[in-house]
Amino acid sequence: MYRFSNILFVPLAKRDNPAAVRRVADLADKNDARLTVLGVVAEPSRLQRLLDQPLIDQAVRDAEQHALTERLETCCTELGLHRTEHVVRSGNSPLVIVREVLKAGHDLVVVTSDEDREDHATIKRVLRKCPCPVWVIRPTRAKVQRVLAAVNPIPEEEELNHQILELASSMTELYGGELHVVHAWELQGETTMRNSAFIHTSPGDIDRMLADAQHRHREALEELIAKTGIEAEWNVHLMKGRAADAIVELAARKRINALVMGTVARTGVVGLLVGNTAEQLLDDVRCSLLAVKPPGFVSPVTPE
Repeated sequence: MYRFSNILFVPLAKRDNPAAVRRVADLADKNDARLTVLGVVAEPSRLQRLLDQPLIDQAVRDAEQHALTERLETCCTELGLHRTEHVVRSGNSPLVIVREVLKAGHDLVVVTSDEDREDHATIKRVLRKCPCPVWVIRPTRAKVQRVLAAVNPIPEEEELNHQILELASSMTELYGGELHVVHAWELQGETTMRNSAFIHTSPGDIDRMLADAQHRHREALEELIAKTGIEAEWNVHLMKGRAADAIVELAARKRINALVMGTVARTGVVGLLVGNTAEQLLDDVRCSLLAVKPPGFVSPVTPE
């Protein structure tokens, strides 16, 4: 089972979400992990600092920090999290979160969201720059947990794929439920071959190429699952089409409430960048999202 030892919980949502807090507390308890709750007070913009009176501005920030501290203390006390550390920082939310991870060596960041644009913008920046997995918890009334692991079974991503499958399996091991895995594939150049006047490939040849490609992708997916050695009952989905479209469609059809996926990196760039798929899915799926960094990821954020 995949284990965490040092969890950072950041309740970005303005509305309290006791169910999410209990989920995080339960995860920390079952992993015997250290749990830190982080609150962030936003700093005023440069324009606000120029236009507002400094004393009033500081008084407002002090009041916000005090109110947030009280909220975190109350939340921890009501849920019996007496051994949980809670801290309040001020600054740019994504930078504060990532720097807290770098400073304290957290191996998981959990955030809640009110699903507004400000929350999504913060989470996307954290997804790009945070060196450890990021779990975005969304409310659900589902009685059965359905976890979907999205993988791309190519040799270059083998280690990342193994981590994705282990995390997905661990979620169902801890909480029960259904375990799904999806791989979306496409035949490169299919549209061009079917429509271009300069390429003379018969429809029959293209169909045979599609069948061969599908067979290869299925074999690669089955081999990946077997190599992990995870003893679990996988519901396997091999889907033709763009990864983002396939995942959104499958998540809705199977009523998935937790999606585990990797972030796509640009090899050779210092501070590897998250791919568009993870960011797009944050907006397009309604389930919780656990995003995993590729091996060797170096955060572009410098510690304080």
